[in-house]
Amino acid sequence: MDVVDVADLEVGELEKMPRTDLDGAWKEVLRKYFKEFVELCWPEILDKIDWKKQSIFLEKEFQAILKKEEIGERIADKLIQVWLKDGREVWALVHLEIQGDRGKEDFSERIYIYRYRIFDIYRKDIATLAILIDSNRKWRPNVYQREFWGTKLRLEYPILKILDFQKEKGALLKSRNPFALVILAQLAALETAGDNPKRMVTKFGLTKSLYLQGWNKSDVLDLLRFLEQILVLPKDLTLQYHHQVAKLEKELDMAYMTYVEKMWLEQGESTLLLQQLKSKFKTIPDFYRQKIAKANSETLLIWGIRVLDSRTIEEVFEQDKTSD
Repeated sequence: MDVVDVADLEVGELEKMPRTDLDGAWKEVLRKYFKEFVELCWPEILDKIDWKKQSIFLEKEFQAILKKEEIGERIADKLIQVWLKDGREVWALVHLEIQGDRGKEDFSERIYIYRYRIFDIYRKDIATLAILIDSNRKWRPNVYQREFWGTKLRLEYPILKILDFQKEKGALLKSRNPFALVILAQLAALETAGDNPKRMVTKFGLTKSLYLQGWNKSDVLDLLRFLEQILVLPKDLTLQYHHQVAKLEKELDMAYMTYVEKMWLEQGESTLLLQQLKSKFKTIPDFYRQKIAKANSETLLIWGIRVLDSRTIEEVFEQDKTSD
């Protein structure tokens, strides 16, 4: 599937959400699923790390190393302390580039500066991986180099391009690694940029796949939260998505939606139904407004569907005896 090039999108259209939310979403999944991330995305170091010892995310230490004005909103950049099987302590620098701006000529320079400052303080070996979550296939900044009067400096580091996983989507859908869904969600965000109906269908498909994997409730909720943050939908489509999820949960005898989410869903349904009725029939008699206020989520959904084919507002309500 082709991905829209970032140059063809309006500012902000690519992600459909604030940058800080994207950073926060990736920050949390990297923290919880770091080993799974390494297994899927950085497999060459998997067997070198002693996973019996807990990896430490050096958030405060990393921010202290960098100047505040240089950090900006790049809160997803990670400095992680890990131990090798031979007992040595090393650093893993995971740099996440979310903005998707191929014009950022200072990207590689920032990688170099981060590494230098970390090494200057800790004198530890550092492994760097840059994750590129952008829609430009050609943008692959993996080298920083300078040369002046015979003095040469070169830093080369591996990159993880999310778009490169497109050809592996079938395998990712079957994977038992929870980070596979993280990759699929980010791919979906790129592939559905500017097409919200398509995004809703894709988002529900990923949700259904998640439910059918048989993971524990904690993992399901964490990954659902990531889907919600990455694949943002307008309110009307969000309601439709939640309807589908609620129906799926009922079919599978699962219940992951919280009480607050259910209340928001019902209140949102009422508002949406009123908007539909007003748009099609112009006026809504108080009698029907009262019926809507008292109706449950399932009834509101039935009425919402009927609006599409009903010729009069009476037809929306009179067909269902349970709504009286």
